[in-house]
Formats: sequence, C-alpha cells, structure tokens
Amino acid sequence: MSITVPGQIDIAGPVGKLLHRRPLHNSTVMQSFGIDPVSGDVFVLQIMDGGLQLPDESAPVDYATRKTHGDLCLTRLRPTGAIAGHMYLRGFGHGVNLGVENRAGAIWLWTEAASTPNSKNEGYGTAVVSFSYADGDVVDSGTARHTPAYTPDPAARFLTPTIDHGAGELVLRYSLDGAMNFARYDLARAAAGDWQELQRIVPVVPADGTDFQGYASHAGVLYTLKGQSLDTVPLPGNTYLTAFEWATGAQLDHRHITAGPGLAWREAEGMAVSVRDGVPHLHFGFACENPGPRTCTVLSLSAAPETDGVKVLTDWQPLALAAGVSADQHTPRARLISLAGTTTLQFSGGVRGPFTTDTVLGTLPDALVPSVTARATVPTGDTPGGPAVARVEVGSDRAVRLYGARTTAPIAWAQLDAFSAVWR
Repeated sequence: MSITVPGQIDIAGPVGKLLHRRPLHNSTVMQSFGIDPVSGDVFVLQIMDGGLQLPDESAPVDYATRKTHGDLCLTRLRPTGAIAGHMYLRGFGHGVNLGVENRAGAIWLWTEAASTPNSKNEGYGTAVVSFSYADGDVVDSGTARHTPAYTPDPAARFLTPTIDHGAGELVLRYSLDGAMNFARYDLARAAAGDWQELQRIVPVVPADGTDFQGYASHAGVLYTLKGQSLDTVPLPGNTYLTAFEWATGAQLDHRHITAGPGLAWREAEGMAVSVRDGVPHLHFGFACENPGPRTCTVLSLSAAPETDGVKVLTDWQPLALAAGVSADQHTPRARLISLAGTTTLQFSGGVRGPFTTDTVLGTLPDALVPSVTARATVPTGDTPGGPAVARVEVGSDRAVRLYGARTTAPIAWAQLDAFSAVWR
C-alpha cells in the first residue's frame, strides 16, 4: 500500500474492472471517457469513423480528414456496457479527456473545442466548452449549441477538461510556453461563465509510457495515465499511472500497470473517478482488439479498505444462467476480491443439469470477466457413474463453462462454492 495523502487512491493496489471489451458506436480507438456521478453511465469519445456521411454533408468524409478536423463520436454506455445513445462533435479535437456533469438529471459534457491541427495534421482543442447531451445530435464547434469557448491564454494549446466531483471543480490541462499546465476552477462558476483560476501546477510527469493518455482528479490528488499499444510495446507493455499532490505539485507515486495482460491491442486511453456506495474508484481505460473494430475496456482501482486481509473489488453479482441450466439450492453468484495481495475470482451456489457434454453454464457481468482464462475444479455428482469433480473455466468472452460431462458419464449438479481462481 502506498498512501501518503489522506484520500489518495492507491495506484499500487489490486485492479478490478468496470467494462470489458465493449463495442462503441464507431469502430475507432477510444480516446477518453467520463462517468455520470448519478446513473453510472459511461460516456466515451473517439475520432469519427472514415467513410461516414452525416445528413448535412454532401459526401462521405475519410478518416484522415475527420482526424485533422477534430471530428469526434460520443457513445453513451449503460453501467452494463450496453450502448444507450451517441452524438457527433465536429471540429472539437482529439478527445483526450472528458468531464461529465449531472444537473438535476440533465447530462452536460465538458470537452475540448476549437480544434487546430498539430504538426502531424491531427486536430487538438484550443479551448474548452460544455453542452447538453442529446441522443443523435450533431454539434459543431463554434456554434451556439455549446457554451462560449474558454481559453486561459490565447497561446494555450492542447486544452482538455475533467471534473473533480468531490471538490466541485473543473480541471484543465493545457500547453503554454513549452510547459504542460494543470489548473483548477470552481465548477459552478465556470459553468456560469465566471472563470477564476484557483490554482495552477506544472508537475513533472515521468517519461515512462511515452504517450500521454488521460488524467483525473480527486481529494487533492491529480492522477495521470501514459502508455502505448501492445503493437508498439509488447507485454508487459508500458502503461504507467502517476499520482501528484495538488497542494505542492510533488509526485506521490508512480507505477507500471500490468493488469489486463490478455487484452488484444491494450492501448491505454482515458481516466475518470467515480464514487460508488461512498467508495472512490480510479478508472483507466484500454482500447482493445487487433484488428478492429476496437472495443472499450475500463479497469478500476478501489479505495475500499481491507478487512482481515481481504479487499472486495466487486461484491457478489449473479451469474446469468444459460438456457437449460438451473440453480441448485442457491443461486450462482461471483465476486472479485484481493486476498493477501492476489486478485481472486470466487463463486458461490450451484447449478443443476443434467449435463452430458461440455456446457456453457452462463455469463458473468463485465466487472468480473478476466482477460486471461480463470479455471478451478469443483465437486459434482448425483448421477451413478458420473465424475466426482469437473473443471469450470471463465473466459474473456464472459462465458462460464463446465468441462467433463459425457453421455456415458453425465453430471447432475455442480457445486460452485469451491471455485476460487487467480483473476488477471
């Protein structure tokens, strides 16, 4: 455990999961995400697909043009990972960071805007704006559909926002005079157009990871994410998290993140903080799949305390049983814990067949799905001639499978309480 500031989330702690390999409205790499503090909905930014033609466009637009112009797709995901809507944002930027605000049930989004191409002909924001979420809308930068654009300095570049909900602050990152600045503003006052900087720091972000991929702020601590895809740097990859103290700008911690080793592509993308049942969680994302279409995976670091050496990362959740599979006495459930420093997937309950072949028992919710297959042996029985034990596996495809049953050696039931396997 590496905590030096009250409220700091331990970036060396065990890693859990929020979303697993979820498709987005477009097929490109996710760039960032934000989380509605009320509903838990996740909003994800990505550069628009090439070849799309929006209703007011005279012809399809290629990907290179979209990227240069700073055209973005915003996907709304439910906490389950299901797509709930989308928007298109033209001329906004690269989508490096995103803030999500809930105003009495209405979603407002904070993003970069006024995109300008960099030396690589990639569009990045030179200002920040906010706008209300409306499913299916197309928003153009520089129009009345968003709030007046703000920049802390006309020479500032690469502007991006995030929200520190605990502090009620908007945090901006921007390049000015050769240095990357992070500045805090009162969120309510900024939303009203009253921009008064509360503090600005210029932390020295370590070079590890090469590409900057996102940041978040909570309880007096600023967190940054850097890394590249496995196509560029093979496993264990070069994803790094760093924590800084807002009060001093000093580095508090710096960690190499090896979680999610089974994810394909695995390019670090985006950070956010959410508070669930009073417990803060620091989330960081990976764009996955190679080749595409890309998907969205979000991992989590929980600030939940340990009890007798056990830290609950995801509490008991039901297994969605497959057709023909029923619960045996107690409904099958699973949870994710850290036990003596080892992240472990546990099951409880049982299932009843009969099973006469290798069988999919059901599926797990995203928060429990490993990136590498987890397996354990469980007791079975109740059929003369059937095996006394069988193997249960959980794959990256969410499926829970039972192995060992045969027509000549059927399995009547399987007791899942014995399932305990290392989760990665």
